[in-house]
Amino acid sequence: MSPAPLSLTERDRRWQLARDLMAAEHLDALIVYGDREAAAPAGFAHDCYFTNDRPGSIVVFIGNDAPRVYTFASLMVADHLQAALRGDLQWIAPEQLFVGKTGRDVGAWLASRQLNGARIGVIGLEPYPPFYFDGAMPARTLQGLEAALPDAVFVPVFRPFFQRAAVKSQEEQALIRHAASIGEAMSETLRATAKPGVSEADLVAAVTATCFSMGGYTAEILLGSGPEYVGWGPAAWQYRAQAPRILQQGDVVLSEIFALYGMMETQHQAAVAIGTVHPDILRAAFVARASYEAGVTALKAGNTFGDVVDAMEAPLLEAGGWHVHPLIHSINPYGPVGFGTAPGIESLPEAARYADLRRLPTVGRDVPLQEGMCFAFEPNCAFGRHLANIGGTVLVGRTAGVELNQNSTWLMHADD
Repeated sequence: MSPAPLSLTERDRRWQLARDLMAAEHLDALIVYGDREAAAPAGFAHDCYFTNDRPGSIVVFIGNDAPRVYTFASLMVADHLQAALRGDLQWIAPEQLFVGKTGRDVGAWLASRQLNGARIGVIGLEPYPPFYFDGAMPARTLQGLEAALPDAVFVPVFRPFFQRAAVKSQEEQALIRHAASIGEAMSETLRATAKPGVSEADLVAAVTATCFSMGGYTAEILLGSGPEYVGWGPAAWQYRAQAPRILQQGDVVLSEIFALYGMMETQHQAAVAIGTVHPDILRAAFVARASYEAGVTALKAGNTFGDVVDAMEAPLLEAGGWHVHPLIHSINPYGPVGFGTAPGIESLPEAARYADLRRLPTVGRDVPLQEGMCFAFEPNCAFGRHLANIGGTVLVGRTAGVELNQNSTWLMHADD
């Protein structure tokens, strides 16, 4: 059964969060940039946090006024009108919605409110790993704001926003738990579908169908397979003209599954062994599981994010393996990312031909953990060219992490 829609009480809580942020950071206004819809995975959609509506807008707060929403086209207005005719619970009134998602339009309105020379917070300027290392807001949008408000000071405020929004309410946790149940079913579909003779495209189709049939949303499945596998990302046939790989006995299928419900996301690192796999894959999966368990133990209020990264990295360092992607990162929203210090892809002899292999740093080591924060666990380990990853979604608890799913937290095995 699906959770109830987010209430107006939840809306008022989030809008008050914005006003508290403005007061704490001494802001006269707050601009929340939202990237285009379907920008996944890791979409920058903080506009939806305040609108509970279609992604792709700029939300602007001034004082205690209801926020103004600048959308990209009248298409969102049509959707908004239709939702009202249907009787949907809406957070935004028609009088709050405007067409004109540009720095020029937003800046002109702020100037009309006598805010040239003001201190204006912006969510969208700071790095937002793993895809927005230069920030999500386009340069032209910022330039339009600066031209309309030449004496204003634009202040990046994602970090204080994260500290507030990362602690999820009971209504939000209900959505996250529901998304996790969808992701659990998607992971089982991956396991049940993975058989010799099946293609990677068949896997993606089945997993995606499971999500949508349960009323969830997913935009992409990261997936690779083979008797050895060291990559990480969408399957190559999704961006390069080539046939999807056909699974064989002895393969391991590695995936990252994204399950969303009500814009709340869970992630599931589903791995499936088909028949007898290389012993180093089993060894890597054992290390990844030890990393997962250490992280769950450390994910408690009072610890820092760095404490969890250190705990998760310890089994990997002790085993002498390397890793290809983060061990852990926050979701809802994204923020801290834990790569640790263990070796990466540069460990492989074949990597010597790549001139500049830079490791991504751990971000947010000093972030204090609070109950209700949400993290994607992605422990992964490789020995040579044999990689295994497992993991799922875990909430920060009082004495330890609260696990939201089980099957993808172990190496799964295909049916014989």
